[in-house]
Amino acid sequence: MHAPEEFRFNKSGVPKWKELLINRRSMANDRLQLSANDLGLQTDDELLDVLDLPQLYTHPSAQILLSTLDDLTSQPSSWEATPCAGPSGASTPLRRRRKVKSEGVPHYLTKIIASPLAWIADDGEKERVWESAAQRMSERSGRMARGDLRRGFGIPLHAANVEGGCVQDREVEDAGEMFEITLHEPAMTADSMGLKTWASSYLLAKRLSILREKLPRMGEEARILELGAGTGLVGLAAAVILQRTVVLTDLPEILPNLQRNVRDNAAVLATHGAKVETAVLDWSHPEDFTLPYNGDRKLPPHTFPLILAADAVYSSAHPELLVRAIGYHLCRSGDARVVVEIPVREGFAPEREEFRQRMGGLGLRVLGEGEEVGYDDWGGGGDGDGDEDGAGEVSCWWSIWGWQNSAPSG
Repeated sequence: MHAPEEFRFNKSGVPKWKELLINRRSMANDRLQLSANDLGLQTDDELLDVLDLPQLYTHPSAQILLSTLDDLTSQPSSWEATPCAGPSGASTPLRRRRKVKSEGVPHYLTKIIASPLAWIADDGEKERVWESAAQRMSERSGRMARGDLRRGFGIPLHAANVEGGCVQDREVEDAGEMFEITLHEPAMTADSMGLKTWASSYLLAKRLSILREKLPRMGEEARILELGAGTGLVGLAAAVILQRTVVLTDLPEILPNLQRNVRDNAAVLATHGAKVETAVLDWSHPEDFTLPYNGDRKLPPHTFPLILAADAVYSSAHPELLVRAIGYHLCRSGDARVVVEIPVREGFAPEREEFRQRMGGLGLRVLGEGEEVGYDDWGGGGDGDGDEDGAGEVSCWWSIWGWQNSAPSG
């Protein structure tokens, strides 16, 4: 009866089990010196097991660990609306990363965080590895656990590239038919919902090219007002598509990030000759509203021929406040319009109905409406803990409003 292979000895008297371990470590270290292309790991279809990653017992360098942790980044989605099928080109192109099965990744990250990384001499490199592993862990704990992030959103310039609210899944040969807006979203807390981008904002931003012919014919000096601009996606898109100055407004705590996103997209705005302004506007005091172009004097009422708002009803107080702001700032001209997109959230049906009733009481009527489906971090259960890409379906109601004594447009 022969002993198992691992219990035998080689010609030098070294136990075979030890030789196998040495060879395995040597192969692992050799493998770490190879590029991902050398290993065939850069193909889109390749899905690695967590055991294929550099294991700590091989004492990988800080550079190898950081590169691996970068591959494990759970990138936020730049959501495309359904029922689009196939590639839409809506997401920001990212560098190609190795794809790793999610099973076992949290345990792998925990081992890195718990390890003293004693073989890495530089304490600064150790800190970077631990910080990166902790960040990867937080990304897998839902949107509320993420730190700062950036998302890219592809927006169609022309209605011909949109069908049912979706960017066509054909490739857009002319790059001028699309433009991209990149947004910074700070780490979130429970009371900072305006610091993230929502499905309704993306859907409305893409719908603007469809609605263009139904919106008022504005003079070159006319300004568009966005209420509750949040991260600024709708207002930035409107400035490019409608070729008018858009005033993005929100509460004081939201404004710094909004202004940052305007600066970050300055090149896109300049390319399309678009202009954007930002200002604080509290819906409970809509009359207290100033802009630099007006010499910091309060704007008179009924200044704006077009008002935009996305995801502006998520509290029992919002219908009254939103309609109050609309009533104060909307022009009284017959072709003035309000465009709103609101998620159809469970439990907020009374607020949506109150908004509709108050708009009617203001003298406005629906000139067009519909429902569409998009994605965002809270689409599924409402807690931001959806799939690893952070996307869940959410239905949204869009509507166009005009004064009751005006004829429906389009």
